[in-house]
Amino acid sequence: MSTEAVTAPPVAPSGSRAVRPPLTVVIDGEDHPIAWSGPRDVDSPWSDSPWSSVHRIRSETLADAARKRKALRASIDDPGALVVALEVEVLVAPDASTARAAAARIGSDPDAATADVTIPDTTVRYIGTPYGLLTLVEDIYAADVADAVILTPIDGLATAALIADQVLPVLRSRRAS
Repeated sequence: MSTEAVTAPPVAPSGSRAVRPPLTVVIDGEDHPIAWSGPRDVDSPWSDSPWSSVHRIRSETLADAARKRKALRASIDDPGALVVALEVEVLVAPDASTARAAAARIGSDPDAATADVTIPDTTVRYIGTPYGLLTLVEDIYAADVADAVILTPIDGLATAALIADQVLPVLRSRRAS
């Protein structure tokens, strides 16, 4: 993944921490992130980031996630230092019907190639197209549901590859502009 520099995170006019970090999206891997929407290496602008704490949440609905984010931010002295990251389980395909069929196969076939992958109902789930996922992610941020989104592919690398190829580049280009 590219680690090109992007604009430094915004700072509030008084020099205090910004109220909100820019949107970050991560594709979650088993042991480490597979890819993300911005630079994350030690020499990146994020190494001096004012957002010192990331709190990962799982919620069955977006409304519940928004309530959790609001409560977490209200419970600390410096809410500007907190990034609330919502986990979203995803399965994307070039078209929605293919994505739904793949999800049905995973949920019903114990001998499927992804049989070790389960689809629990413990957090928000998106099954559809990469464009629809992009829209959901941007809506999650715009509606103050979460400051970051952690995408957990339900079907492994097939979804991760589509996100890396079709969603993250759009987010990077929008972030840079």
